[in-house]
Amino acid sequence: MSTNKAGNTNGQEMQVTENKMPVIEQIAEQMPGGFFIYQADEKEEFVYVNDVTLDIFGCSTQEEFKALTGNSFKGLVHPDDLDAVESSIAQQIANNEDNLDYVEHRIIRKDGSIRWVDDYGHFVHTDDCGDLYYVFINDATKKHLTQDESKREMEVIEGLSVDFASIFLIDIDSGRMRPYRLQSEFSRDIIGDRNTGGNQVIDWKDAFPVYAKRYVLPEDREMYLGEISAGRIRERLEAEMSYTVDYRCRRKDGGICYMQMSIVRINGENLYHHAVMGYRDVTEGVLRIQKETADRLRMEEELEREKRINEAKNTFLFNISHDIRTPMNSIMGFTALAQKHIREPELLEDYLEKVDVSNRHMLALIDDLLEMSQIDSGRTQIKTEICRLDKQLHTVIDMMRPQAFEKQLSLETDIQLPDEEVYVDPLRFRRILANLLSNAIKFTPEEGQIKVSAFPKEVSKSGYARDVFVVSDSGIGMTEEFLTRIFEVFEREETSTKTGYIGTGLGLSITKRLLDIMGGSIAVESKKGEGSTFTVSLPLKLAEHANKSVDQAKEVNGAADDAKAKEKAEKRILLVEDIEINRMLAETILEEAGFLVESVPDGCDAVEAVENNPEGYYDLVLMDIQMPVMNGYEATRVIRALGREDTDRLPIIALSANARDEDKRMSMESGMNSHIAKPFDIDKLISTIEEFTNKN
Repeated sequence: MSTNKAGNTNGQEMQVTENKMPVIEQIAEQMPGGFFIYQADEKEEFVYVNDVTLDIFGCSTQEEFKALTGNSFKGLVHPDDLDAVESSIAQQIANNEDNLDYVEHRIIRKDGSIRWVDDYGHFVHTDDCGDLYYVFINDATKKHLTQDESKREMEVIEGLSVDFASIFLIDIDSGRMRPYRLQSEFSRDIIGDRNTGGNQVIDWKDAFPVYAKRYVLPEDREMYLGEISAGRIRERLEAEMSYTVDYRCRRKDGGICYMQMSIVRINGENLYHHAVMGYRDVTEGVLRIQKETADRLRMEEELEREKRINEAKNTFLFNISHDIRTPMNSIMGFTALAQKHIREPELLEDYLEKVDVSNRHMLALIDDLLEMSQIDSGRTQIKTEICRLDKQLHTVIDMMRPQAFEKQLSLETDIQLPDEEVYVDPLRFRRILANLLSNAIKFTPEEGQIKVSAFPKEVSKSGYARDVFVVSDSGIGMTEEFLTRIFEVFEREETSTKTGYIGTGLGLSITKRLLDIMGGSIAVESKKGEGSTFTVSLPLKLAEHANKSVDQAKEVNGAADDAKAKEKAEKRILLVEDIEINRMLAETILEEAGFLVESVPDGCDAVEAVENNPEGYYDLVLMDIQMPVMNGYEATRVIRALGREDTDRLPIIALSANARDEDKRMSMESGMNSHIAKPFDIDKLISTIEEFTNKN
């Protein structure tokens, strides 16, 4: 080098005297590493090079080394590193009182391979040789390769870190790991907020079982622990470069999140021994996929439902068109014949009778269509009267007996109804029984058997009777497949073209809808070619008990003090029901049982009613489930979350047509106390209410 700290360069070539060289050689050759001396001038020629240095450069003799390097320090350093090395040395010597420097650089060996060396230099001024550098040199290639490998590993980790909140370097053999990143609440809680730079060593066999027990859902825990065992990790990494495990955790706030663990193989030299383990929360993505899937399924279901409705409507229009044209054809044809034979009394009478029969068929079709339209639009009203059920039933049987006689059918009856009056809509009751009996006559071949039975099933303490009516026949029967949709609108197993029977296929749908409105039920058993049995169950208020209730109410209203005392003793019930007719029915039953009743049509109104009234105002809530704005599950959760003492213990009973075990479980999970299925048993309903209200 041309300039040095001592400032003593005169451009003269310096030589080591002959008598001093043996001493230098004796010392240098005993050094464990490479050692050389070169002059601190422009040429930077070597004064001395030991044998270890020759080995580092792959040279056998001094001559080979001088030829390789040009006998100059400049030729010793890799050309691409020379400027940076000389600049670093000059800067270090200028700023270091001890005239020391350290550089790392590459060299080119005699065989052309490139190696890395550690270069420790010291600038000195000598009287005999002038300014010199003596340098200690070691082969640092292995260290640099290790550093490069670590750098590549860190690059892999950094790549994972973009998406993962927690990253660990794991040693599969030892079961140890080093945390690189701990940003999730789970990792920080179990492992602690430790040094995340990779120096802290942790035993994952201890940490992750604790994590699994504390956070992982029980149903996913065994699977998770199996996937993070050393044997399982090694097994999977032998087959693939990386793999993921999805599982669920419960957060500290009680919510459930979806987690994903990824394990990636990164070390080529120690294949299957080291890996990177990353954890991330994928809840948002899972919920998005679930929503997209649910939306797609809902859309597909809507399309399928719309398709079925359109197919059913098209089938209905085809059938109704045919069924209307059939009596119309008779009416027009026999009318024309009547006009033609108007002066022939016998023929005229026969033709007019046939026209009358066709007219009645036509009227029945129109009546069915209008009735179903009224039911679907919610305009059907149940008008109760005091009636004798046995008389109503005999009226229907007597009305239908001529039709049975015409087909030579045996029509048996077994009526065991008690001699008592009930509140019932006689028109709707007769319509229900007439539909069933008419179908039995229509679909039973000649000389077949039909039987009508009626008997009481039970009588409640509150004055309600449940009567059962059975219509059975030995007719053509139905397939099991058709039984699943027998009560659906527009459904007929076969058209009238095949059966020869005229009808809309609405009779059983109307029957089912009317029974739903009246709080009853219908069941069917049938076998193709052997006949069918329809069983109707209907709750009815006994007229005698109702009169007693009215008289008792009048007595109470006549005495103000008694009325106040009774009001204090009564329990106030909030009835939540969106169907008006169901709401009216439930109100009547509850009020006649002695309860105070307030009713609302939706879950939102129920929440508002509880929130806007003082604590303890309601003693119990009867909650429907399926409601248009806020369903019963949602309303119950909101009421429970109001934070008042009474809303925590307020009895809430589900009153729902959903009667599956799954529906009952969902009611309990939403915070309800009990679940009563519709159509409900009145005695059971009243006793359940009394049980919960008496507790409070």
